[in-house]
Amino acid sequence: MITQDFHIAAVEGNIGAGKSSLLVKLQTSLNNLQTNGKQWKVLYEEVESDPMFQKLLLDFTQDPKKRINFQRYITQRRAEVCEDLDTHYNYIIERSLFSDLIFCQANLMEACRPDGKDLDYYYDIEDRLTDYPLVSAVVYLRTDPKVCFDRMQSRARSQEEGTPLNYITLLSGMHDVMLPQICAKYNTSLIIHDWTYFGCAESLARRIVSAIT
Repeated sequence: MITQDFHIAAVEGNIGAGKSSLLVKLQTSLNNLQTNGKQWKVLYEEVESDPMFQKLLLDFTQDPKKRINFQRYITQRRAEVCEDLDTHYNYIIERSLFSDLIFCQANLMEACRPDGKDLDYYYDIEDRLTDYPLVSAVVYLRTDPKVCFDRMQSRARSQEEGTPLNYITLLSGMHDVMLPQICAKYNTSLIIHDWTYFGCAESLARRIVSAIT
């Protein structure tokens, strides 16, 4: 992982935690705080407009054995989003490569018989992190798994149909256990905020600025 003279804040959390709806509000609040003289930009996953993402997600939802194709694709995309960033800005990203480590471990636990491809994929993510920009802070939107499940169902994405509550619950536990370890390893400040009933973007922005300055 490389260093740089700008900041990246990653918003992490479960499926349905409410990450996407926070991004613009958080951007506005951070820009109002004038962090290191640089404006904040949001780097979106833009999964809604990516037909390949949608196809692979649907394949994975319908058949968990196809997880590797989906996981490798999203990891490649997340890595590319953070390449050659304009150093005149700070950035907010919806999920970082840290998220891929968590989902990979969760899917390994779900697999009846993980094979070498699963293990190779985990170490591929760690290899990518050697050239990944430093994530200054992670905001973990800790949300009750049942609430995440209900929000996921409410948004009614066909590609997520069939995702069970027990998988959402597993992901919640994996975030709780793994994020502190990952952030410590990569020298990233971890901000944990309960998002079960949502919360205040301004308060989060102040916590981010406090953590990175």
